[in-house]
Amino acid sequence: MDISFLIISLLALAILFLLIKYYTPKIKGFIGENKASKALKRLNNEKYTVLNNIEFNIKGSTSQIDHVIVSNYGIFVIETKNYKGWILGYEKDKSWIQAIYKYRRKFYNPILQNQGHIYALKHVLKNYQYLRYYSIITFTKRATLKTKTYTDVVYINKLVKTIKKYDHYHINDQTKNDIVAIILTAKTNNRNKDKTLRVNSTMNKNISCPNCGGNLMERNGQYGIFFGCNNFPRCTYTRNKK
Repeated sequence: MDISFLIISLLALAILFLLIKYYTPKIKGFIGENKASKALKRLNNEKYTVLNNIEFNIKGSTSQIDHVIVSNYGIFVIETKNYKGWILGYEKDKSWIQAIYKYRRKFYNPILQNQGHIYALKHVLKNYQYLRYYSIITFTKRATLKTKTYTDVVYINKLVKTIKKYDHYHINDQTKNDIVAIILTAKTNNRNKDKTLRVNSTMNKNISCPNCGGNLMERNGQYGIFFGCNNFPRCTYTRNKK
């Protein structure tokens, strides 16, 4: 066998191995997120607006959130995992353990990971200081959960039921739609756009607020449609729609 052919073959195999090692977790993660997205479609879209794969850049750091649900009952922030084997961990542990027979691997506590996502959302929605945020960690049925937590850690088939247990009305429809518009404006990625999403209060980027320079949003009020600043309540400028 030609030595140069052998070297090239070994290099090709090494590159293939590295590619598989790099992309396999991403593929598994995508599969898990897709399963959660399908489950979330069972929610009433008049009460819940589901946003998938939202990415923010906060103070130079990127925060990628699997699913954000803006509802009349608060903001649900969902982290999806597609691991197999036993999953062991407690609320405040820095790391959890994935155990498959004798194989054990540590991974960052998804509850702490999701706290970072909520921090990023709070930064984006800083003008809405009294919102309620609910953290939910969801696993596919490939895993066997052996966790003890106060935060909801559930299988995907229990995800919708878990969300619906939070049924205290907290956000009116107008505020809910405004929050959705702000999140969509602030996100830094455009992948996986939900083409079925409809937001009643839309951002008009061609109209600037004369008071603060923000964008004016089309809103429905007691006396009809008007434009309001997206920096409300910090800025209360309004203008009638002509």
